[in-house]
Amino acid sequence: MADLSTIHAGKILIVDDQQANIHVLRTMLQRAGYQNVKWTMDPSAVCGLHLENGFDLILLDLLMPAMDGFQVLDALRRTDMALPSVLVITAQPSHKLRAMQAGANDFISKPFDHAEVLTRIHYMLEVRRLQQETRDHSARLEQTVLARTAELRRSEEMFRELAANIPEALWIRDEEQQTIQYANPAWKKLSGIDAAAGDPLEKIFKTIHHDDLLWLTHDRRKSRDGHADNEYRVVHADESERWVHARSFPITNPAGNSPWIVEIIEDITQRREAQQQLVHLARHDALTSLANRTLLYDSLRDALVRADAENLVVSVLLIDIDFFKIVNDSLGHAMGDALLCEFAARLTGCVRPGDTVGRLGGDEFAVIVLTPADNFNASKVAARIGKALQKPFTLGGQDVLVTTSIGVASYPVDTREFETLLHYADTAMYEAKVAGRKSFRCYNPAMKERAMRKSDIQSALRLALDRGEFVLHYQPKMRVDGGQLSSVEALLRWNRPEYGLVAPGDFVPALEEMGLIVPVGTWVVETACRQIRKWQKAGLGDIRIAVNVSPKQVREELFIAHVAEAIRNNRIDPALLEFEITETTLMAPGESTDVALRSLKALGITISIDDFGTGYSNLAYLKRFQVDALKIDMGFIHDITTNADSATIAVAIINMAHNLRLKVIAEGVETQEQLEFLREHGCDEAQGFFFSRALPEAELSQRYRQAIGIEAEHDAVLFAHAEAGHA
Repeated sequence: MADLSTIHAGKILIVDDQQANIHVLRTMLQRAGYQNVKWTMDPSAVCGLHLENGFDLILLDLLMPAMDGFQVLDALRRTDMALPSVLVITAQPSHKLRAMQAGANDFISKPFDHAEVLTRIHYMLEVRRLQQETRDHSARLEQTVLARTAELRRSEEMFRELAANIPEALWIRDEEQQTIQYANPAWKKLSGIDAAAGDPLEKIFKTIHHDDLLWLTHDRRKSRDGHADNEYRVVHADESERWVHARSFPITNPAGNSPWIVEIIEDITQRREAQQQLVHLARHDALTSLANRTLLYDSLRDALVRADAENLVVSVLLIDIDFFKIVNDSLGHAMGDALLCEFAARLTGCVRPGDTVGRLGGDEFAVIVLTPADNFNASKVAARIGKALQKPFTLGGQDVLVTTSIGVASYPVDTREFETLLHYADTAMYEAKVAGRKSFRCYNPAMKERAMRKSDIQSALRLALDRGEFVLHYQPKMRVDGGQLSSVEALLRWNRPEYGLVAPGDFVPALEEMGLIVPVGTWVVETACRQIRKWQKAGLGDIRIAVNVSPKQVREELFIAHVAEAIRNNRIDPALLEFEITETTLMAPGESTDVALRSLKALGITISIDDFGTGYSNLAYLKRFQVDALKIDMGFIHDITTNADSATIAVAIINMAHNLRLKVIAEGVETQEQLEFLREHGCDEAQGFFFSRALPEAELSQRYRQAIGIEAEHDAVLFAHAEAGHA
């Protein structure tokens, strides 16, 4: 193996018509320790530069305006100098095979990964150095053999001693007589057979792999002077195979007749295996050994061609592990990797040997299935895969349950376009996630319309915050026992131009998916604090505002700092700010959630658990984080007076919360009967359409002004304002 300093001393030429690309590659190489790096933006100068410098490696961009990389490769082949190793750079997958056929040694795709580029360059220079050493060694050996052949006329013993002690296999043949003249011990070790002087050449030719013998014989017939340089396979007597590099050259026949041919054979099996391993790594996922994105897409293109020729249907199944990040974070990355490997193995076992299974990255996998057009049913395949993957995975002695979201699109049923087929499968997978995960969806045209609407909403949302299109509406919370206003809940609304107010369910999930919930959530907190101060200045007193906070906000590194800054800038009492969080936020793994919730309590902010009773909260967490209140989910309140189970659950939550000295708020109250039930069982506060819908700030302020100074029992009536039953 060549030492690092030798590799770093290799002569490298960068050929690219883009100065920025040259700068990136040159800087990367110099930082990695390469000392002899030159560059040119003129592809026509490559041959001259190579003749002048004798480069070991050329990094060649294929697509250049005046002279492309293929022309450069052709020009290099026509020079008298030894060809350098060539690593082509291309963003076109279709050019890769053509470049290799044109003489390139390897390729990298744009945009390229720095670590991959440096690894490829290191390997190619190392292989070139080893090849150079081999050539030098072989050349020296050839010279030695030629010199010793003359001496053998005087001393055959000297030759035999030399040939018997070199590590390479060596044999001599008489082309005219078609006989073996000599074979050294290394040949016997390589082939496992004895070859004595006078044996027919067929004895040695039988050791050459049958797939290589025909082309090898044809290639050598073209060389009339006996010189040859080939790589082929030798089959040992024990049937094992070895790759060899063989060099042949003529020597003087002691009898003075036709020259004899000497063949020196080097075992290069390890080098070939290393090359094959690199090729495998370039087209397979390093973790799971499945096809990677490159191989998967190539396989899909081949499948589409075959489908047209044989009247088949190609189905693409995109498979995503539901909530993999939670599993990965809670169990650790090592266990997450183990899950991906087990998942890949089970997925492979779900399909036929001819189907293609690949990993696109992260926790996203893909399957390519070909079926007869008259027996096409991709949904059966998806259902079988989904069911098989639901069985527990045993990792580190514990069972881990996962589910999958699967999207299916088929060619030519849904589309005849490669990119569109993948897009449709992705759209179908998204629909499966929206439907609650743990399911599959096959693409249909209605999904395209929903995807377009989603894209339209996402495009508008990216500008909504900067354009000031978000507003807060406020829904009153009333004391159940007396009817007075206790606080309000701030609810986000999007006043989209030309559309009006957009329902939260139509845009809040998009904010979460796009990662915009954090900046928008920061704006909500700041706006709520500003509103508290505004009401104080207007003489309405201290009105507490509850704000919904997403799990992503809680885990955000600067969340606490932004909250503290909003409180400080608006000079409000932190007790007037209440954060409503979900049970999943409370249960989220990781130290960041613990730190954030404790910091909020330290600031003096009230914390309540929203939609309580619908999740899997551990009651110990309620005390651990000093939660102040629980909100009974409206699903229980809706039929609290007509469904015994809902009533029992609501009463149990109220009693449990009071025993833990927590306040209880009921949301979704719509009738007098529901309010009376809650009052009878000691619920503290309530909100819902029976009292008021969420109101714009100006309307809420006006109603609150009307309520000031009036008997408390009339407050609920003032706020109701014909809201009961309003959707």
